[in-house]
Amino acid sequence: MASNTGIGGLRALMDILHSTVDKLDETMASRGQTFPSLDDSYSVESEAPRNSPDVLALCNILVSAASQLIAAACPTTTSTFLTSLQYQTSACLRAVVRAHAAEVIREAGPKGLHISQIAKPTNMDPNKLARILRLLATNHIFKEVAPDVFAHNRTSSILDTGKPVSEILEDPVAKHDGTSGMPALVEQLSDYSIKAAAYMPETLLDPSSAATGKTAFNRAYKTELTVFEWLKQPENAHIHRRFNMAMAGLAKLGVPWEVFEGFDWQTLPEKSLVVDVGGGVGSQTLTLAKKCPHLNFVIQDTEATQPNAEKYWAERFPEAISSGRVQYHVHNFYEPQPIRSPAVYYLKNVLHDWSDSRCTTILRHLRDSAGPDTKLVIHENVMEYACEGSSLTVPGVSVSSATKAYPPPLLPNAGQASMFTYYIDIVMMNTHGGVERTLPHFCELLANCGWKAISLYKGPPGERGKIIAVPQQHD
Repeated sequence: MASNTGIGGLRALMDILHSTVDKLDETMASRGQTFPSLDDSYSVESEAPRNSPDVLALCNILVSAASQLIAAACPTTTSTFLTSLQYQTSACLRAVVRAHAAEVIREAGPKGLHISQIAKPTNMDPNKLARILRLLATNHIFKEVAPDVFAHNRTSSILDTGKPVSEILEDPVAKHDGTSGMPALVEQLSDYSIKAAAYMPETLLDPSSAATGKTAFNRAYKTELTVFEWLKQPENAHIHRRFNMAMAGLAKLGVPWEVFEGFDWQTLPEKSLVVDVGGGVGSQTLTLAKKCPHLNFVIQDTEATQPNAEKYWAERFPEAISSGRVQYHVHNFYEPQPIRSPAVYYLKNVLHDWSDSRCTTILRHLRDSAGPDTKLVIHENVMEYACEGSSLTVPGVSVSSATKAYPPPLLPNAGQASMFTYYIDIVMMNTHGGVERTLPHFCELLANCGWKAISLYKGPPGERGKIIAVPQQHD
């Protein structure tokens, strides 16, 4: 009988799934832990078992293999058309956030609530909202526990700010203030990012866009402003407010230990100064400041962000501000860097917002102010190729990784397990004209600005990496 290559591929993926689930079961049993159930609401405590590095690695293999199995098994035309309709899921997510559905359902309790009551606080059409929730439930976001009765599951509970519905209705603009930032991030990514994406083909095919650097966002919103300039406009103050909380939510997407891997902050001398360049409200500095009491920090960002930053720190770590150990400075990173010779310039999710030409300005200003021992720590996605034989290696750069190579027939970049970074790459292109870079791209950019990359820590799939660079020594 002739070999059936397609069936062989399916069996190989099933073998990976079976063996990985067995390992996961053994690991959970050995620790006396329970793997999180999709039917339970999310909490930091219940998610902790999955966030262990070895468990997370097994879960990423499962996601990679399961998604590849679906791609192999699904009828080709169905797969293609479903992919072309994924924007509908994003739009539905934003609709339920705006309807405060997650909070209404949470207040109703685990048995769920009829759609007529879910829609009432915002006077949304209940029949239309039911269709939206049903699409999401079919994607395992919410549960339809009876006809037109919806309840939370683990995924949908992320959309819940935790605030009383009555409080949100009194001041909808403040909905995301003082929250995890996760619902704010969902709303942001499904707002102007998706609107810009609709104009991506026209923008890419327009020769003038390449010459001027105008983005799909510019075309969609009929503006000459960059996203950050647009956010500063008075009429967009509520979006800017949400953006700042979304960045706090983005910081929580990484595994808890992420900032500490690839660079040993504890080895920095007492009272060393870390400059968080373009640090927003300082959500990442907050993590470092709590774990590294021997370090001092300066968060640099815009004047518009300062009130939000002051509120953020007053609610979470006021003594760090009152003691002077953490300071907020208004600074435009396109201007010369005023803080000279710190121990570290730290950039998290900054360079991906900008084109190479704009990043060159930022990095050269930092190089001009760096001391001989200053380290540049770049905490960003480091993109991998989707083909075989493309390992993350550049001469002179030491590379360490959180995970082992993925077994065939899985994609070497972990496939769907790392998909978040590839989505964000397109978001950066459409909204900012930015880019998520490969290691060779980073090294070339740094070298052109007087920096030398010396090491890369590659995080788990879908997580940021960390590139360490030092000033190039001139002959």
